[in-house]
Amino acid sequence: MAPHSPGTDQIDTLLWIGFFAAAILIVAVNGALVYALRRYRASRGTEASAAPTPRRTQIRVGALLTAFAVAVFVVSLVYTDRAREIPASRASGLASASSEPLRIEATGQQWLWRYDYPNTAFSYYRLVVPVDTTVELDLVSTDVIHTWDVPALAGKRDAVPGKTNHVVFRADEEGVYEGRSATFSGQAYAAMGTEVEVISPREYEAFVQLQKAEIQAAQDRVVGLIESGEEP
Repeated sequence: MAPHSPGTDQIDTLLWIGFFAAAILIVAVNGALVYALRRYRASRGTEASAAPTPRRTQIRVGALLTAFAVAVFVVSLVYTDRAREIPASRASGLASASSEPLRIEATGQQWLWRYDYPNTAFSYYRLVVPVDTTVELDLVSTDVIHTWDVPALAGKRDAVPGKTNHVVFRADEEGVYEGRSATFSGQAYAAMGTEVEVISPREYEAFVQLQKAEIQAAQDRVVGLIESGEEP
């Protein structure tokens, strides 16, 4: 079972609680409205005076309560969406929620994700990030629309050719978070998954430094072979 981010679970719980509370209130108020309307219509033929006035008052009150229930529902959605922007987490790590996030470019291409780190290192398929650190991915695409989707960390975001979209997340626990293909992008789109490996800040620094050194060594090797006339 893949690990998950506790902050994301809390946000989802609040969202569902707000949704069900608003739904129950709306159903109850509308039920009262239907009941009041039926009684009003049934009594119209037998009452000659302006006796329906109290019932009209009930209808107005019901309408106000319905509007209030809808407002509560909308506010709950706004609250949970804002909570997702900066997930709650501990104060340790390379960055706190109030500081600049760790920015990494995620490039979608048929049918693989490439991640470019700040020190010019890069990796394919697996994104490596430090725990307790706010991460902002700059999503781009080289061909068609791809969707970055790691449910345990953040919602779906599209990588669109010619445009840069962003996704922000913060993992509270070390581990491997599974991602999946979410948008049809060609024949092999089903295999276009990804993984996010969350490790300690010290391990992250060691990873990007080693990755950079190995990439540079491979490039130097190719250049040396070309200059010497050998096949790479």
